[in-house]
Amino acid sequence: MMAKNDLEKQGLELPFWQMLLSTMLSFLGVSSESRRRRDFERGNPKVFILSAVILLVLFMLLLLSAVKWVLAA
Repeated sequence: MMAKNDLEKQGLELPFWQMLLSTMLSFLGVSSESRRRRDFERGNPKVFILSAVILLVLFMLLLLSAVKWVLAA
């Protein structure tokens, strides 16, 4: 296994948008085994955690807005 510095030098770290897409797919439960393996080998855990928290908050706000809209109708 390579050190993180070696991965960064070779440009093997995942771009932000790929980590965000992986997080969204994991919310739906449709991520593949190869994507999961790639994420664990090349992804940045801090980005995954931060994007998961942001997506969770957005989902909760959307759900709360939908409930308020339905109750107001």
